[in-house]
Amino acid sequence: MKKCVLGIIGCGNMSKAIIRSVTSDAFKQAMRTNGIKFSVAVSDCEISKLDEIREYASDTFTDNSDLVACSDYIISAVKPQAAESALKGLNFENKVAMSVMAGITLERFKDFIGNTTEKVVRIMPNLNAKIGYSVNCYCHEGLEDEEERTVEYILSAFGEYYKIRESMMNSVTGLCGSGPAFVFMFADAFVKKGVECGFSIEAARELAFATILGSVENVRAFDGHITDLVASVCSKAGTTIEGVEYLKTSKFEDIVKEAIDRAIKRSEVLERSL
Repeated sequence: MKKCVLGIIGCGNMSKAIIRSVTSDAFKQAMRTNGIKFSVAVSDCEISKLDEIREYASDTFTDNSDLVACSDYIISAVKPQAAESALKGLNFENKVAMSVMAGITLERFKDFIGNTTEKVVRIMPNLNAKIGYSVNCYCHEGLEDEEERTVEYILSAFGEYYKIRESMMNSVTGLCGSGPAFVFMFADAFVKKGVECGFSIEAARELAFATILGSVENVRAFDGHITDLVASVCSKAGTTIEGVEYLKTSKFEDIVKEAIDRAIKRSEVLERSL
């Protein structure tokens, strides 16, 4: 059985979500089924952060070079502004270097690691990694087929994976990276209105979340255009049509698109500045 050590540089919220997912018994068993004995190592300059994840990681380090030396695949999960200092001088030769750092292109990432490997992966996950439902879009350079499959195995531990062109990364950042916040805002408005209608906060939350979850599953199961689903809820002179017409006249669709577009443009600005 082939051994594979995933090293993670940085121990922030995204790292913790990934660590908990890839160290689960279910994931380790899935990797063994694919002929891989999988383990995780983590590095961070703050010992207190390492203390929080010692029960999950096989090894922890305060020196990033020690982490890289013992790992086969390495995820850089530090803040983009700290990437250069965190990665400088590290030798990634014969390793697969992966980045979840927003705004850092593959070319820039290779600059940070001194071009010590041609095997580089750029990943855009989202906050839902915390519960195993992240959207993980990735692009890469230099990976062999087996290495790419291993990357996909890792990404599948905390969500779904989608291979895209790097030129689409900023769009993915606005759509999927920022998207959860927009959904949360919709849910929050739903809950607040429920409370205004006289429901307890607990009841309003349950009603809102059950409605949203059921609607998402309805969309997933529907092969047609989503607007047809909207129409199917709207009876002529009924209740739903009143609310739908208000959303249309208020340009609800345009507002959502503009929010996403602004997030995309901000991602483009950050990419140019890093």
